[in-house]
Amino acid sequence: MKPNATLWERFEGWFLKPIEKLKDCPDGDGAFLAMSAALFLCERYYRTATNTHEGSTDDLSFRRAAANDLGIAEAEFEVFWKVFRHGIQHQGMPKLFRDKSGVEYRWNIGVAYPALPFFITAKPQIIVIAINPWGFAELICDKYRGNPALLSKATVHVFGEVYA
Repeated sequence: MKPNATLWERFEGWFLKPIEKLKDCPDGDGAFLAMSAALFLCERYYRTATNTHEGSTDDLSFRRAAANDLGIAEAEFEVFWKVFRHGIQHQGMPKLFRDKSGVEYRWNIGVAYPALPFFITAKPQIIVIAINPWGFAELICDKYRGNPALLSKATVHVFGEVYA
């Protein structure tokens, strides 16, 4: 990265290009890292858009904004977030989640699935959340491409400066 790089150049070099490069991994092995990046970029995007960064007591607004903007029911987004975001960001793998009613949520990824979470009832008490990690990553990256000014609004987790 060159010194005095713009926010967009840093974003492109630190996130967009590496996510694209992960596609070169054999057998789709870069998918979990691409999904991980897409999840933290998703959170960064909607937290910045809703001004609910670290220190905010409002933890619901960014998820509500994400669900609405992505066209996902809020309840489904909450479960997707618990399974994928919490699982991948905390343990490197989506997690199994059981809600209060006993419904078990499992996961599956693959290029044949849509870019947004798709809920499949496998058995009466088992629901599989399927997603195309590459499609989701591209969708989230496109959010930034369509609104690059949002990068300058992140005030808590600002992009570092690049020095020679």
